[in-house]
Amino acid sequence: MKKQKMIVRHKLFDRICHWFIVAAGLVTFLTGFSFFYPSFQWLGAISGTPQLARFSHPIAGLMMCLPLLLMLVRYYHHNKWEKTDIAWFKSIKAVMFEDEENIPPIGHYNPGQKILFRAFVVFTLALIVTGIMMWQPYFAPYFDSDSVSWAILIHALCAVGMLVFVIVHFWMATWVEGSITGMLYGKVSLAWARKHHPLMAKEHEDKE
Repeated sequence: MKKQKMIVRHKLFDRICHWFIVAAGLVTFLTGFSFFYPSFQWLGAISGTPQLARFSHPIAGLMMCLPLLLMLVRYYHHNKWEKTDIAWFKSIKAVMFEDEENIPPIGHYNPGQKILFRAFVVFTLALIVTGIMMWQPYFAPYFDSDSVSWAILIHALCAVGMLVFVIVHFWMATWVEGSITGMLYGKVSLAWARKHHPLMAKEHEDKE
């Protein structure tokens, strides 16, 4: 059997960042949601005790958000809007029903992934700013009570929004077979790229 030609989709540094973010994000979301309602307190058990959960949450949050921002900066050039994205949106029915013959060619990321990219930028920045404002006992005393109250509300809403987009991100990754493998090992087959991201495959072939 002829061995498939492989091409790089995710560099090692980006893959390390991604899985580090996943690990830190798990701690951040579980400890964070343990504060929402008494019935959710068991989620904070990932840190051991409620006191440790309150201590570890902001630290894990920064460990999640800062590398995420770095990764978003590195991926910016792949997420610029292109004219071909409009055709993709107009063919969303074909995308949802996997009618591949009627899906316009896309590059490294499809427009749906580009929307996720922008959502992660907004939510990450909002979570960092509001998280610092409400961080007791270090930064919260520098803000008045009303500002801290608004920061808590916005932080909670952004956390829920972020979780929704993370779930969508996970669904999209599992929906397209081979996507998770690309983030695990860094490479995808050229045949996979031609099928799911033909403009990315063409760019690679043009460089050879």
